[in-house]
Amino acid sequence: MGKLSIIITFLIISICFLNAGEVQTDPGKYWLQTRTWEKSLTTSMLIESSLAASGLSGDNLNQYKNKFKQLLLKFTEDISGSFETISTYEQGEFILNWAHENILRNYIEEQTLMNVLIDTGNYNCVSSAIFYLILAKEAGLNSETIETSDHAFCTVNTNRGWVDVETTTSYGFNPGIKKEFQQSFNQTGYTYVPPGNYRTRQRINDKEAVSLILQNRMSVLQKNNKHDQAIALSIARWTFADTDKSFKDMNDSFRNWAAVLNNKGSYTEAYYFLSEVSQKYSLMDKNSDLLYDLAYNQIISILNNGDYNSANKFLLESKSILNSSDQSKLEKLVTRDYLSDIVRNRNYEESLPLVREAYKSNGISNSEWQNWITVLHQNKALEISETTDWWEAWQFLLKLPQEEKNLSGIIQSIKLAHDNWSFDIHNKFADYYNKQNFKEAELVLRKGLLLDPDNKYLSQDLKDLIKIDY
Repeated sequence: MGKLSIIITFLIISICFLNAGEVQTDPGKYWLQTRTWEKSLTTSMLIESSLAASGLSGDNLNQYKNKFKQLLLKFTEDISGSFETISTYEQGEFILNWAHENILRNYIEEQTLMNVLIDTGNYNCVSSAIFYLILAKEAGLNSETIETSDHAFCTVNTNRGWVDVETTTSYGFNPGIKKEFQQSFNQTGYTYVPPGNYRTRQRINDKEAVSLILQNRMSVLQKNNKHDQAIALSIARWTFADTDKSFKDMNDSFRNWAAVLNNKGSYTEAYYFLSEVSQKYSLMDKNSDLLYDLAYNQIISILNNGDYNSANKFLLESKSILNSSDQSKLEKLVTRDYLSDIVRNRNYEESLPLVREAYKSNGISNSEWQNWITVLHQNKALEISETTDWWEAWQFLLKLPQEEKNLSGIIQSIKLAHDNWSFDIHNKFADYYNKQNFKEAELVLRKGLLLDPDNKYLSQDLKDLIKIDY
């Protein structure tokens, strides 16, 4: 058997080949702690989690928490007094204007980090929406986040009801009524989704809003083919927000990285990585297809090196990972390759019982059994014919078990062996006959007919000989 082919696994998005590195598969301690938080966050929780989602920890996290604290002091000073005399509708608009006058300066599509927003004023839809959410909560307004297919903005509850707040522009308060908004908003490249389009708008909780920072960071990494680095972010996002979408995206990140490893030939690493995370996050059923592909490639790479001990060791390990159907496919694959090697390279006495047992235990198919049994018996018959004669080869084939003797290839071999023996006797007869040694010629034929009385070739030779008066 030639080398078996490897399955190429495709990513959800396009990839390039990367060097495998250490991949974090557990949620960070911080994100585990946030699982107990309510879905609606306090101002301090919003600040802390959005900074953590931006990649900060330890002293850096504390440093920017203090920066936010100082910023909120200024904000509360600016809204004190007259702020309470205006309507909640006017308060919501005031907050948006304050954000753009004091912090938000330049819209940059991928700038989702809250620490960068504070330092530079650069922002995108997600970071500006969370910033508005923080200010609104600090001012005592009830504000939430709206997510669309490719965009995020806020909505705030006012004396006029819930009002949209497109935070990417200072004209974004109740944007549907302002001409200036459309010109400014068009520069972002997004499409504003008005309240009536409920299919493409989804109100999300505070945790989900903060998780958009992690989602954006993941997207940037994946665009740059850094799929291993996106994994930790996907785990953090799901641990924090715990939604169906974040769970699916997390698993997609696992599958992406496994596909990268697979396509660069690191089958072992790909299989054990996906096995680990699939067990850890209860994804065995969802990933059964890819787990099989990776296990298949691992087995093929082992078999192509002829290392059957390693193949069987891997099969033992995969038993607890793969479903019974996929496990059976791999076991049959190893059995077939092993038997093929045995049949090709070892003797008849060693190969035959292995092939018979493999068929009996369903390790090989009926067609494979027929092929190998036929080849084994034919080769053995040929060996016997060369070491003794075709009579012994014929007798060997006739004594095979009926099920094997009935195979079409064996039936042909039986006929061939019988014919070859008959021709050998005929040739001996012809040799004596041509030398006009008719008595010896007759003796050769009669000895042959004693063994095979119904042999049509020898019977005809004897009839022809008797016609001669010698």
